[in-house]
Amino acid sequence: MTLILEGSKALVLILLVSFLGVNSVSPQNPHHQKFLRQHLDFPQSNAGQDYCGVMMLRRRMSRPCKDTNSFVHLPIKQLKDICSWVGAHYRRALRVNKAQISVTTCKLQGTAQGRCFYGAHNGRRHILISCDLAGWPIHFEESNSM
Repeated sequence: MTLILEGSKALVLILLVSFLGVNSVSPQNPHHQKFLRQHLDFPQSNAGQDYCGVMMLRRRMSRPCKDTNSFVHLPIKQLKDICSWVGAHYRRALRVNKAQISVTTCKLQGTAQGRCFYGAHNGRRHILISCDLAGWPIHFEESNSM
């Protein structure tokens, strides 16, 4: 009887530790927080004519000037769902969303007097992201425009 109780305690302890381990990779993950800062803009900000210039400055990506960055205009829950049932395995650790979504891509056009100048391309497209073990987006793959 004592061995059964000891075994039950050990099982509960193992489950508790594994539960805490998985939850520690949740939205508090610094890679996920950086992903949100750099790529999520929902609802789309009203940044005026120079959307990219304003957003890149607000999101701290203009010192130094980041060459290319995309902003996804999708609620966080729908973006997270790409890491599971809404997305499909693409290659390596990347997931691709099945439906096209609204995205604004900012490309550096030049610099002058310490300022970055960006061109904007708005449209609907598929995106590629990678996710952590808990299913939160942590990386946006800019190099593959779909």
